[in-house]
Amino acid sequence: MNIDIVSKDKRYEYLNGLLCQNGFKSRICRCNEVNNPNVLILSVRNELTDRELIEVFKKVSPQAIVFSGSGHRIKEYFKGKIIDYSKNEDFLEKNAYLTAEAMVSIWHSELLESPKEKMILISGYGRIGKHLAHIFSSLGAKIYVFARRNEVKEEILKDGYIPVSLDFSSEVDAIFNTVPATIFSKEQIEKIPQEVSLFDLASICGFEDKARVKFALGLPGKILPNGAGQVVYETILAFLLRERTI
Repeated sequence: MNIDIVSKDKRYEYLNGLLCQNGFKSRICRCNEVNNPNVLILSVRNELTDRELIEVFKKVSPQAIVFSGSGHRIKEYFKGKIIDYSKNEDFLEKNAYLTAEAMVSIWHSELLESPKEKMILISGYGRIGKHLAHIFSSLGAKIYVFARRNEVKEEILKDGYIPVSLDFSSEVDAIFNTVPATIFSKEQIEKIPQEVSLFDLASICGFEDKARVKFALGLPGKILPNGAGQVVYETILAFLLRERTI
């Protein structure tokens, strides 16, 4: 089985090493170096341009299996079997945990202090929001969570955190947005003291005014590339074993 990997993301260097160590014929290559692989692995992130995707799929057979984090986009260029990371629950859960863990490293490097006894507001209580709450709470931070739905507020209380409105954002030391939508308007941001740190982990900025925002996107690949590569490896291997292609 020949595997071509096209990505500049550091996690794929580790992934390639794991594949080679476990008997696969794998390599990292450029777009124009792809050569009729049995499996093509693209990034979790949407990092290739349209021109690069056209170049890649010139030399990919319809019988190949393609792994990508942007399956909806790849369909325009490839009509064969596409496995989308973003649809895999196990991958998403593990990646969310690594994202939250990497955020602790960002906290330390940006703020140069411990989160112990800090008041942290998390916008959104999905996978990443839950892991952020758990990890920072374990480090001694006081966790407040903004969510709109009543059933989510009940879950927040059950997990030991405090559901709050956005008006509470002026009372905390840091705000993490995990919702891929504009949550904080310019007017709301103006009410937040300058010393409050604003972090955005979502694909679409949750802050209408981005001037003060510290963006924390693609953290697993940037901060924990080996761990993130392991997660990609486990996802790919599980699929190949399930489909009995190896």
